[in-house]
Amino acid sequence: MKSIVIYYSMTGNTKRIAEAIHAGMSQSGYKCEIVSLKEVNIQRLFDYDLIGLGSYVDDFQEPASVTDFIKNMPSLRGKYGFTFCTHGTCPGQYIARMVRSLRRKGLIITGWNDWYGSVFLPFLAQPYYTDGHPDHIDLEEAMNFGKEILERSRRISEGETHLIPRLPRKEKYNKRYGDLSVLDDLNVVPGFESERLTQEDMKVLKPRLNVEKCKYPKCTICVDNCPTQSIHPSQSPPINHDTCRPCSLWFCEQLCPTGAIEVNWEPIIRTEKLRKVLFNWLAEPMKKYKDLRHFRSLISPEEEGRDKPLYKINKHPRIILRDGVARVRK
Repeated sequence: MKSIVIYYSMTGNTKRIAEAIHAGMSQSGYKCEIVSLKEVNIQRLFDYDLIGLGSYVDDFQEPASVTDFIKNMPSLRGKYGFTFCTHGTCPGQYIARMVRSLRRKGLIITGWNDWYGSVFLPFLAQPYYTDGHPDHIDLEEAMNFGKEILERSRRISEGETHLIPRLPRKEKYNKRYGDLSVLDDLNVVPGFESERLTQEDMKVLKPRLNVEKCKYPKCTICVDNCPTQSIHPSQSPPINHDTCRPCSLWFCEQLCPTGAIEVNWEPIIRTEKLRKVLFNWLAEPMKKYKDLRHFRSLISPEEEGRDKPLYKINKHPRIILRDGVARVRK
């Protein structure tokens, strides 16, 4: 069974999980390839029997780049597929959306899985609940998942169709992957309307390029890592704000070694109280259903949020990428 693992990663969490899944699948003796979303030849996907597609979770679903990739995929009727993700609290609708989208492309979905990952949100105090993941236990689980998904897919292809999994029903799905109706409860938080980010705030939060600080073309870190490919320092304007969206990481601003990418953090400062409420509420069920969600904290409660948010680190870059894996500047 010829297989391929496709991943879309920003901070390296998904990349490491994908590599472990690939390692597990490769132990079977079948040919298995691994490639990033940016490098995959979409027209050659029909050459594979089993296709795995995974990414990080963005706003409780798949990133826009992954959505567009699936839309552009050819029909893969009769082929087998699986999905996986990394996240900082819960997958939310990621699993359900990905399974349904891949099925619409004709894939027979033979499984899915999710893992926690370290969080690099610039407006959250460090360390975060899930920092330290994925660790060696997560990677071992991912390797075993790779072995299992290949074996299950092989057996399904040989006629054991009863092994094809079904998405959990709503109540069980919400407990396992996150009930986002909790977000509706924010409407009763005093001061919610005055503190929530407005459309005008989102415009203010658009990153700007200070050409005097920019070292392009010698440095292309922001260009290489922009999830929407919206940064073009040699053009005017250098950032296309029609396609740029303040990704949950404001990754370009955190990666820039000279501070040439600038963000006005005023709206983030103003909504600090609301964000604390939001993430506490999201983390509560993560801990409440920790057995169901397989949550293992790698930091003590005393350590949570002890340090300042990343955006308050004055030196650049705030985050350093090495071999595609991020770490906070010390």
